[in-house]
Amino acid sequence: MVEIPMEEQASLNNAPLNMFTRQVEYMKVNGVPGVLFSDCAEISKASEAQGGKNKGDNGEILECRPESYSENTLLIKLPYAGTNLTIHLLFNPQEPWMVPEMTFSDDRFTSTITLKDLEDQVPSLNEWDTSTDDILAQLVHQVLQLYRGYQLDRLEEDEILQIQYESLLKALKIGEGDIEVSVNSTEQVSTTSSFLMRLPLSLQDVPPVLVDANPGTPNTFLQVDFPRREAAFVPKLHLSSCVESLIGEASSLALPTVPPGIGVMDYVERIMELLEEKVRRTILSFETRKQFIAEVLCQFGCAVVEYDAERFNKIVVMMEVKDFHFLAFISLGSLFPQQHGPRVVLQSLYHNSAKEPVSKELTDLKYSSQWKPEEMVQHTKEAILANISSFQMSSIRTS
Repeated sequence: MVEIPMEEQASLNNAPLNMFTRQVEYMKVNGVPGVLFSDCAEISKASEAQGGKNKGDNGEILECRPESYSENTLLIKLPYAGTNLTIHLLFNPQEPWMVPEMTFSDDRFTSTITLKDLEDQVPSLNEWDTSTDDILAQLVHQVLQLYRGYQLDRLEEDEILQIQYESLLKALKIGEGDIEVSVNSTEQVSTTSSFLMRLPLSLQDVPPVLVDANPGTPNTFLQVDFPRREAAFVPKLHLSSCVESLIGEASSLALPTVPPGIGVMDYVERIMELLEEKVRRTILSFETRKQFIAEVLCQFGCAVVEYDAERFNKIVVMMEVKDFHFLAFISLGSLFPQQHGPRVVLQSLYHNSAKEPVSKELTDLKYSSQWKPEEMVQHTKEAILANISSFQMSSIRTS
């Protein structure tokens, strides 16, 4: 979903931009076609009059200095390969239905494209129709395709990056639309060239209940920045909220270090192995939780008060020992069973402290991730029974 800053909402209703309220809303709902980080795109009104460059009749670049056009300029900021491309659309206040003048934040791109490039590759300019809801989306998509081609042309100037790019396409079996490339000029040694790629991480084996519980598209992106040719590249992982809910936040994943001389493709393979292992652990955790809950149901039967029958994260059992009745809350976290055992909290049915039931968490549970579910349940049951007497006495003293 495209972001529209709150302070810009009212501005977009001012003439002549009020003609494009539907078109902006369309992009807000449907996103920006052709850009990987579509959710991070922004649409706003220019805050002040801005100078820029436009195409002359012969394709030459002309200087443009609008004086009172700030309220007539729409800015579409598109994240692209770790940088941003901003499209400036300047509308004529007397004839806002006409094709807007268009400039770009990338000066080199602006100076490279010709009028013929725009006519051939941005056909929406010749078919401009303000009554069409997706006219802005069409324009942005076509400009992005033109910008992608421009970046790929520049990529051919760097043999090493070109080889890295082609190896990624071939090995990952992804299309050109799944990799964004930003190539900076060789004289700009302080800046970086970047790849942003969509990693083909499969979630088809993840139980649907886990995927469906987290809205949004499950996207996994890897950004690779090349500070200088002689320096190692710098990776950065981006996960959508849906994927983070399954395998953890990107910031919590320890990415492999970049060994000297390693190629991007070899490094990406390591990242894929890391992510696929995280997915396998998510599936294993779900299946083990399911088996654990099933075993509790078998061993405790009618004593079970309630349990999570979808994600199998918890179960509550009512128990009685020597006329002392209590509840046992058993929780299974996302790190169960690899890193953590079950969490058990006992709660008295008779005693209160500060208007809350007296409870105690068991901290001395024996646990091994190598145990079978029935062994885990049996050890949990033994730990509960071993703590009943002390819990009963502490409940009486506390209440």
